[in-house]
Amino acid sequence: MTVTQAGDVFARIACWVVFGLPAHVDLRTAAKALGLSRTTAYRLARTGAFPCRLCKEGRVYVVRLADLMRGLGIQNVRVRHDDIEAGARFAAGRGEM
Repeated sequence: MTVTQAGDVFARIACWVVFGLPAHVDLRTAAKALGLSRTTAYRLARTGAFPCRLCKEGRVYVVRLADLMRGLGIQNVRVRHDDIEAGARFAAGRGEM
């Protein structure tokens, strides 16, 4: 089984969508982001071969957003307040980054 590379993922699911997801997503959402069908995702989950770490809440599989991002090859980058301010100044034309 081949998991899609991060470059292919962004053709299906925009980066802002991934970053805007809640802390936990259901298996269907994670499968869509990974380019897997629902049937394949559930089969992989049952056999323990799903590309991300799964948790079970009752009878439902959930994936932590951090684990999904790791599975997609997206770095969990920490954003510093100074970077946000510098970016805002740059966008406003008041300074360099």
